[in-house]
Amino acid sequence: MKFITNILVLSLLVLPACSGVSSVTKKRYQNTENTIVLKDLTSSDFDLQDAGSQLQGAIEDAMADTSYTLAGESARYILKYKVLEFDGGSRLARIATMGFSDSAKAKLRVKAALFDGRDMVGAWEVDSFVKGGLTGGTEEKLFERAANEITSHLKGDF
Repeated sequence: MKFITNILVLSLLVLPACSGVSSVTKKRYQNTENTIVLKDLTSSDFDLQDAGSQLQGAIEDAMADTSYTLAGESARYILKYKVLEFDGGSRLARIATMGFSDSAKAKLRVKAALFDGRDMVGAWEVDSFVKGGLTGGTEEKLFERAANEITSHLKGDF
């Protein structure tokens, strides 16, 4: 019995939480003027709209690490984004399987584009996921990682 307990404790300490993000980037802009407005283009599906709202909050929080200032309609740049896919997964299943089950994984897929007036100067497709670990990961972490990926592209080539 003690051997099984030691194995369980060791596996809880060794197996880390798994999460990640990937993106495809196309850009041709310089960070010269720093006012920006956010536009959510997410469809009328309620779950996606809720995800779009959570992503907007995460992007606003992540903007603190950029040189951009959130402004109203008179902003130079417009960041348009659309939540294409959102699946919150099952946090309980992520905890129970220690993140090994793909069916429990929380997923978010977003398209974002940066416009300077009417000209698109950058575009990204961001895939974010949370697989689990000891605490199972949260949806908040899912949106935070996607927002950080989007805003990291706004920082320019520094």
